[in-house]
Amino acid sequence: MIRSITRRRALALSAASAATLAGAGPLWAEDYPSRTITLIVPYSPGGGTDIAARMVAAGLSDILKQTVVVLNKPGAGSIIGAQYVQKAAPDGYTLLFTACDGMVMDPAIYENLPYDTLTDFSPITDIVTFPLLVVVKANSPFKTIQDLVTYANAHPEKANYASSSSVFWLGTELFSQKAGLKLTRVPYKGAGNMVLAVMSGDVLFALPSPPPVIGQMKSGTIRILATTAPQRLADLPDVPTMAEAGVPGVVVTDWSGMWAPPKTPAPIIATLNKAVRQVLTTPEFQDKAKKLNLGVVGDSPEGVKQKMIADLKMWKVVAKQANISMKL
Repeated sequence: MIRSITRRRALALSAASAATLAGAGPLWAEDYPSRTITLIVPYSPGGGTDIAARMVAAGLSDILKQTVVVLNKPGAGSIIGAQYVQKAAPDGYTLLFTACDGMVMDPAIYENLPYDTLTDFSPITDIVTFPLLVVVKANSPFKTIQDLVTYANAHPEKANYASSSSVFWLGTELFSQKAGLKLTRVPYKGAGNMVLAVMSGDVLFALPSPPPVIGQMKSGTIRILATTAPQRLADLPDVPTMAEAGVPGVVVTDWSGMWAPPKTPAPIIATLNKAVRQVLTTPEFQDKAKKLNLGVVGDSPEGVKQKMIADLKMWKVVAKQANISMKL
């Protein structure tokens, strides 16, 4: 009798547990995605990462058969947008589309970030790479990097530069270290704003990524003095590398990627990785990337994690040499 009651109780408990799990839903939705996906870009519109995010969003919408939208959340470099995603539900519907600065350079600068980029985000894939471009106002007297260096050394009170996120900050500080300059940083919200500051004469120069620069160069409002790429860019064959311009050791490649909140189920990460890599191979994406001087990548989640670890180690050295240590 006791055995019978125990068996019935066990069956009842089993049924109740199954009902509870069914009501709560599976750990990840097998029909993912079933609604709109939002890509959080932690910068103002118009910069290289924002443009790349919109390129990816259009392709993802086609492949996943769901709407994919871009939402800009700039502020505090890229910290506000990143923290928003870190705290989001790990269901694959709120994702971070950011540049490497927020993931490997901010940790090199800030002592008290509200998250650990290596453990509090789930890498999906890297997307594109960006060289940086040293730009000045088109009607400035600077025709070469050496012109800029000579002026900055002679007029340190006027030697200022525009910077938004930490890749532009540390990239310019690396240039400063190699050229022996003392520069003043003027912060802005995004790469597009940096370019506008150069055009208006509010700052002497900047090192933004190509997307917000190319159009201004073609319209004659911006002059490009050099690129931080390891070799000359195919679409800018007359622009020297920093080494060719007389300042060796300044090789900076910005890159953007996609991350999910921590503890996002592996099947969702795999679905997104596969879909994004499909987008990157499409002729439409390849053509747009070429026009913007973007390199196309697309690694595995583990590959992105290893890249983050290596880059963080390198930029910690640059930040230390520049005596940059910030608290929020």
